[in-house]
Amino acid sequence: MATVVVTQNSPRAWDHSLCGCFDDCGACLLACCLPCVAYGMNASDSGVCGDGCCGTICGCLLFFVPLVNFICWCSIRSNIRRQHNIPPDCCNDCCAILCCPCCALAQERMQCTKPQPNVQVVVQQPVNVQPTGY
Repeated sequence: MATVVVTQNSPRAWDHSLCGCFDDCGACLLACCLPCVAYGMNASDSGVCGDGCCGTICGCLLFFVPLVNFICWCSIRSNIRRQHNIPPDCCNDCCAILCCPCCALAQERMQCTKPQPNVQVVVQQPVNVQPTGY
């Protein structure tokens, strides 16, 4: 019979700093030139607006609604933090969104393209040892 072991990874930091938006030029260009698309993709990937194209389109539209976009954006960053086991920090998230929105979008976009290391599942198979020398 196989045994399943589930472990949680330890808390970690963002894979890219807030000012590390040039680590991925594509994410940086998307965040600066088409922020509504980056916002929609992040909303979809984080689960705030559903999955796939519908979630991305919904996120794009929310980007243009004042105050609602800020509330959703905080939720997006919170969900990304949870999915990637990054400790919550509402104050820094608000500052990033308000002071450097393009950098925040690029950081989120780069984080969303990484695999989610939240849970590691290991399946251990039993080992049958055959006696030898009899």
